[in-house]
Amino acid sequence: MSSPAPASSSTLPVGDTSKRRRVWTNVGIIATTFLSASLAAGYADTRLYGHRAGETIGDLTAAAFFASLAVCAGLCWRFRSTAALLVTAVIACLPPLFLPADSLPALIAMASVIVWHPDVRARVGVAAGATLATFAAVWRDSRGTRAGTSFWNSLEHPDGSPGTWEPMALWQVVLITALLVAAFAGVALLRRSRRDVTREHARAAQAQRQAHQARTYAAEAQSRAQDLGRRLAEQDEREALAREVHDVLGHRLSILAMQANALEIEAQAAGAPEVEDRARQIQQGAAGSMTDLRSLLAILRHGPQAGERPYELADIATLVSECIDAGTPVSSNVFVDQSKPLDPVVSRSAYRITTELLTNARKHSPGNLVRLSIHGNPRDGLVISTENPMAPGGSGTGSQSGLAGIGRRANDLGGQFWAGPSDDGRTYTATARLPWHLPR
Repeated sequence: MSSPAPASSSTLPVGDTSKRRRVWTNVGIIATTFLSASLAAGYADTRLYGHRAGETIGDLTAAAFFASLAVCAGLCWRFRSTAALLVTAVIACLPPLFLPADSLPALIAMASVIVWHPDVRARVGVAAGATLATFAAVWRDSRGTRAGTSFWNSLEHPDGSPGTWEPMALWQVVLITALLVAAFAGVALLRRSRRDVTREHARAAQAQRQAHQARTYAAEAQSRAQDLGRRLAEQDEREALAREVHDVLGHRLSILAMQANALEIEAQAAGAPEVEDRARQIQQGAAGSMTDLRSLLAILRHGPQAGERPYELADIATLVSECIDAGTPVSSNVFVDQSKPLDPVVSRSAYRITTELLTNARKHSPGNLVRLSIHGNPRDGLVISTENPMAPGGSGTGSQSGLAGIGRRANDLGGQFWAGPSDDGRTYTATARLPWHLPR
C-alpha cells in the first residue's frame, strides 16, 4: 500500500482544535497518567517486594513511576511538529518494555500519531510498538497471584479471595491487549475521519467561494468588455460625425473667409472704410469659427486635452464683445453670486445657451438691440434671458431648431426653458432656468 512521504519536520495542523481544548486535553492526560502510574507502581511494588501500604517503594517501581510521568510531560509537547510527535511516541513505548510501568502513555501516543501523523508507515510502526508495550505491561501484571499484586487478576477475582491465584492465561493477556489497543485505535480513527470530513467541508466551502469569485470576476470582465465595445462603437460614430462636420462646415467657413477677404480688398480699392471694416470682422469671425470648429472636433474625437479650458460662464463678457464687434448692439446685465461654486457642467452649458440665444436674436432681429440678463445664486439657480424687438411681419422664431436645442440642453440639466412673443407682439423673450448644482 502506497503512503505519503513523511513530513517529520512540518508543523501539525493545530487549527482543527482550539488552544483551550488542547490545554484541557493535556490536563486530562496528566491526571489519568498519574493515576494509572500510581496503580501500576503500587501493584508492582507489592508483587516484587511484598511492601504494604505506607511503606517505602522499591527503586525499580519508583523509576517506573517517574518514567511514566516524564513520558506524560513529553506528550504535552506532541503538537509542536510531526517530528516531536513521532519521537515522543517512540519514547512512550519504551518504559513498559523494561520497567514495571503502565502502558497508558504509549496508547495515548499511538492515538495521537494515528490522528495527526501523515505517514502511514509511522502510524503502523507506532501502533506495533504500543501493542508490544501494552502486551508486556499486561503480561507482567498478570503474573501477580495474590490480592494487591495484579490489577487484571483482581478484576478476575473481585471478591478478594484469599490464597494464591493462577496466573492469567496467555489468551487472556492477548485479549486484554487487543481490547485496549483496539479501543484507543478506534477512537483515534474516528477522530481522524471526523477531522478529514471537516477538512473536506472546509475545502468544498473554499472551492465554492473561489468559484463565486471567479464568476464575479468573469461577469465584471464581460461587463468591461461590453463597455469597451460600446465605447469603441461610440468612438467610431464620433469619428464619422467629426469628418462630416469638418467636410461641410469647414468648407463653408473657408469659402466665407475667402469671400470676406475679397470683399475687404474691393472695399479698400473703392475707398469704403466701413465696408472694409465690416468685411474684416466677417473674416476674423470666420477664422475664429474655424478655430472653434477644429477645437470642437478634437474634443469630439479624442476628448478634452490636458491644459485646454472649455468655454464657461466667465467668458460671457468676451462673447458680448464679439457680438458688439459683429454689429449687434447688446445691453447686458449680469449678476451671479458665487458664494458657492457653480457646477462646471452648468457653467459650460450656460455659455452655450447664451451663445444660442444671442445668435437666435441676431438672426431674427438683425441690427436691433438685444437685452441680455443673467442672474443667479446657489439658492435660486441660474436664469438666462434675452429680449429683442420682433422684425416687422415676422414671428421672430424661424424654424425654432435653435430654440429646441436650447430646450433640450436645459431639460438635460434638470432646468426649464420657455420662449415667445410679448402680449403686444413687439418683443420676443427667451428664458432658460438652470440648477446651481447637478444631482449626484
